[in-house]
Amino acid sequence: MNSTRPRRAVRLAATLLAAALVGTLAACASADSSKPAGQASEAATGPWEFTDDRGTKVSLPSKPKRIVAQVHAAAALWDFGVKPVGVFGPQRKPDGTPDPQVGSVDLNSVKSVGAEFGEFNLEEYTKLQPDLVVTIMYGPALWYVPEEAKPKIEKLAPIVGIRLDGKSAAESIKKFGELAKSLGADLDAPAVKEAKGEFDKASADVTAAAKGNAGLKVAMVIGQQEGYWVADPKWHGDAILFKELGVDAVAPGKPDPAFGFEMLSWEQAGLYPADLVLEDARTLGLTQAELSAKFPTWNEIAAVKANQVGNWRAETPSSYKEYTTVLKELAEKVKSSRSDVVS
Repeated sequence: MNSTRPRRAVRLAATLLAAALVGTLAACASADSSKPAGQASEAATGPWEFTDDRGTKVSLPSKPKRIVAQVHAAAALWDFGVKPVGVFGPQRKPDGTPDPQVGSVDLNSVKSVGAEFGEFNLEEYTKLQPDLVVTIMYGPALWYVPEEAKPKIEKLAPIVGIRLDGKSAAESIKKFGELAKSLGADLDAPAVKEAKGEFDKASADVTAAAKGNAGLKVAMVIGQQEGYWVADPKWHGDAILFKELGVDAVAPGKPDPAFGFEMLSWEQAGLYPADLVLEDARTLGLTQAELSAKFPTWNEIAAVKANQVGNWRAETPSSYKEYTTVLKELAEKVKSSRSDVVS
């Protein structure tokens, strides 16, 4: 990767090359007697076991309390009531505000052991006295866990990995719920049940919007300096969920199975037409204003010409609360978009 590329492009490529680049940190679940109902209990429960998405059974003599987690995993556990002591992975945007992957995690109450790919501070990690590390997975890669540091990380605490690609986001949320429950979370707590109810309602609204606007074709894309990348809806968990809810997601003809995209040149940007384009809203790629100014072919895309462009909230944390926001936004976009932009 050329070091002269803009930093955000480097980070974007790292995010997509899941099989090649991984960083590490672990999500930590802890609780005290002042925590409201729904958060993890500290009561000893004897031996603890959990089988992760590698098929690896993690066994400990007692329920882990001190959890270090990759920020996506930390945010998912947080919304189920399990609060980590340490996090790793993207935490703040360039302007200092929390990265969208952080979700509801209070960054002032957790310790960072690394923010970039390949960055894992073993000294700070050791100080946290971790019982368990939790991270997400794309393919076999333990996200943000540097391979060279893995033996030292696992010497202190085992790693649980939950895979996000190739399955519905709803399934990933359920898996995080199972992990949270094993760590002491109450899945029947009012806050958790309310979040699930709102998620179900938002899901139904997307289905209703899709039925009411039959024929609407939606594409999820990343526009960046290196090219125009069209997401494979069979690879990305959110796209799989959208399709389950009735949204007609455009599939590229030759997606790379390792990355979940077909990577096109800007000259090919119109290859897969859609009525509605959802473009990557993260700071890793270019903004829509930048795309419009830099790439004439962006402005020639059918959905862009029709002013039917929305945000693709890639890497939304796997929790009912976070996905409710995504689904509400999607339902509104689907309802308000014309379905005759492309035939």
